[in-house]
Amino acid sequence: MPKQTFIKLPIDKRETLIRAAIKEFSRAPLFEASIANIIKEAGIPRGSFYQYFEDKEDLYYYLLDDSSKRLNER
Repeated sequence: MPKQTFIKLPIDKRETLIRAAIKEFSRAPLFEASIANIIKEAGIPRGSFYQYFEDKEDLYYYLLDDSSKRLNER
């Protein structure tokens, strides 16, 4: 799950990172996806990524959980 630094980000910055991650995970499966591509697309430094998530698996499972919650709300 995301760290508190991610939760405290302004919504637009969170959404930018989420969109970048979705784009990368749509392009490649989890183990071929690249953190470098995600941070480049999101326009953030690598160090910031690790302040928000432990690793790309953490981000991936956060996205799955978030998507599941949004579907259940519908």
